Amino acid sequence: MVIEAMEREIIKARERSNGKKATIVIVDDEQPILRELRFLLGRTYNIYTFENPLEAERFVEEHPVDMVISDELMPEMRGSELLARIHKKHPDICNVVLSGQAEKDDIVKAVNEGHIFSFLYKPVDRQQLLNVIEKGLENRLMKLTMAQQNVELKKYSENLEKMVEEKTKQLIQAYDKLKMLDQSKMNFLLYLAHEMDSSLDRIQRLAETLLNYFAIAGTELRLEKRALAIRPLADTILTERAQEIRSKNLTVRLDIGEGVEVVADPGYFKRVMEILIENAIEFTPKDGTISIEAHKGDQGNLVIKVSDTGKGIEEGDLERIFTPFVIESQKRRPGGFALNLPLAKYIILSHGGSIWAESKGPGRGASFFVAL
Repeated sequence: MVIEAMEREIIKARERSNGKKATIVIVDDEQPILRELRFLLGRTYNIYTFENPLEAERFVEEHPVDMVISDELMPEMRGSELLARIHKKHPDICNVVLSGQAEKDDIVKAVNEGHIFSFLYKPVDRQQLLNVIEKGLENRLMKLTMAQQNVELKKYSENLEKMVEEKTKQLIQAYDKLKMLDQSKMNFLLYLAHEMDSSLDRIQRLAETLLNYFAIAGTELRLEKRALAIRPLADTILTERAQEIRSKNLTVRLDIGEGVEVVADPGYFKRVMEILIENAIEFTPKDGTISIEAHKGDQGNLVIKVSDTGKGIEEGDLERIFTPFVIESQKRRPGGFALNLPLAKYIILSHGGSIWAESKGPGRGASFFVAL
């Protein structure tokens, strides 16, 4: 807002310097002096005269003004006081005071305080007045230009700092990603080496799984977030897996209020929920229990919990299960490739959330948490 206002003032000032008339307000309690100055300056400038300083002040509040010329001794108010008040609200306006010899000390003080550009003794020499007006308007334009340049320089400096900060952040992220890629590359090669003796059918399924995995995890996701109701989504997924649930006689407990929502991309978030629920169904033995809950976390975010009474997870694997290509085949679901949980983690991190697992150990079930 400040910059826009300043730019408007400079445009106006430059227009006036290119032939358009500047606006000057003249304040004096003597009507003959006002008539003389209006006659002298009226052809070159837009002149507005006032006998009452308060009326002049109101005019300045409501109209664009380049310069105010005021008599010093007036019944209602001293000219230096009027110009000080105008300067406080409109520091860009150039102010000139007309004074007698007796007020010299007061005027010099006002000039030193910075709110008066110049002063002239009465009776005013016409050529001297014209010179002061010309220099004053030039000074005003120069001050406006310098002020704008300072603001633009500050903006540039702030933008430069942000750019440097952002680029540094990107370099750090790129370096970390490079280290991760190097490690992932080695894990991936070892992973493939173990699969090379598999059947042709399994290798074909592996190729499809890898293509699907890298189609998401190898890209920057374009998320279209909106509010999603958790309960209907969970019901839909459970309905789609109803046959598997019945075949294992699993008990499913839902603790999700009807109005509980999360802000996420519908497609990607459903995929995460499918992974967690399918994982619970797969690793829970017959007659076991699966629980799905959603509640507000300590930081005001939404925490979704999917628990099971299945085979559990060793403490050393609680983080490894979210890393691609590292889980040994005997710890995966039968025929699986252990890429679903790494995929879920990638999606949740892309949403700015977090995902983790907790388990008391083998044979004691596991809980998976998503916080958004």
